[in-house]
Amino acid sequence: MALNLDLETMQRVVRSLDPSWRAEGFGRLEGGSTEVCRIDVAGAGAQPLVLKIYPDEPAWLPAKEALAAGWLKGLVPAVPRWLRVDASRAILPRRFAVLTWLPGRPLRHWLRDPGIGSAYRQTGELLRRLHAIPMQAYGYIRGDGIETPRATNAEYMAGAFEDVFRRFRDLGGDADLGRRLERLAGESFDLLTESSGPVFCHDDFHQGNLLALLGPDGDLRLSGLIDFGNARAADGLFDLAKALFCCAHEDGRSRQPLLDGYGPIDHPEPERALRLYTLFHRASMWCWLTRLGHEAAAEDGPGGLLRDLREMAR
Repeated sequence: MALNLDLETMQRVVRSLDPSWRAEGFGRLEGGSTEVCRIDVAGAGAQPLVLKIYPDEPAWLPAKEALAAGWLKGLVPAVPRWLRVDASRAILPRRFAVLTWLPGRPLRHWLRDPGIGSAYRQTGELLRRLHAIPMQAYGYIRGDGIETPRATNAEYMAGAFEDVFRRFRDLGGDADLGRRLERLAGESFDLLTESSGPVFCHDDFHQGNLLALLGPDGDLRLSGLIDFGNARAADGLFDLAKALFCCAHEDGRSRQPLLDGYGPIDHPEPERALRLYTLFHRASMWCWLTRLGHEAAAEDGPGGLLRDLREMAR
C-alpha cells in the first residue's frame, strides 16, 4: 500500500542527511515493485536524491542493496550510492534508504527509439563488465554477504534446482511436468562443472532496471543500473540466461544485440548451458508469479511460462 507522503516528510528525510539542506519538491518514479521517489534538494553541495521505501520482509533487503551497490562503485554506467539506510521507523512507518539520483529513464521507455539496438548492445557490454567482478564463492547474497557459500557451481546449482522444483510442486505445479523437467535438468548437470568461477550477478537485468537517455549527439546511451535485490554470486551464464529471458520477453529484438555486446562465451557448449539456466529461470519465475497470486492462465504470466516449460520438456 502506498504511503501518504508529503513535503514535510521529505524535509525530515533530507535533513537526516544534512540539516542545512531543504526539500523543494518530490515525485514518484516509474516502475519497480517498491515505492521510489525523487526528491529535489536545495543547499550547499545538494543534488537530487532518491527515497526508496522497503516492505517489512525480507528484513535484510536494504542492507543487501547497499552492500551490492558498494561492490559496483566505479562501474560505467553508474549505479546509485546508498547514503542512508533507516530502519528506525521514526521518520516513516517503514524502513527506507536514501540514494543518489541517476539521470535517465528506464530503457523500456525508449523501445521506439531508432537507437534501441545500440542500447541493447551496450546492455550486453555492461553485463560483461559486471561478470568481470569476481566473488569468493557461489551463493545468494543477503545483507551480510553470501548466504551458505558453495565452492563449486555444480554444488550450488544442484541445490538451486532442487529448491525450485520443490517450490514448483508445493505451489501446485503439474506433477508429471515437474518430474520431466527435473529429469531434463539432471541430464545436463555435467554442463555446470564448466564454470570459470563465481562472479557478481544482477539476476534482474532487464529494461526496467536499466536507465538510458539521449546524449548530446542524439544517440541513446545507457546512464545507470538500479535494483540489486536479486543479486547473487554465480556463474556468468546463469545471469546472461536470465537477462536474455527477461529482455526478450519484453522485446524480441533484444537478444542478438545483447549477445553481440556481451561477446565470446567461455563455455564449450554455450547454447546447451544457456538452455539449462533458462529452464531454471522459467521455473523460478513461474513460482514467483504464482506465489504472488497472478492469474494461472495469463499468457504473460504463469500460463505462458508453463507453455514454454512444456515445450522444453518435449
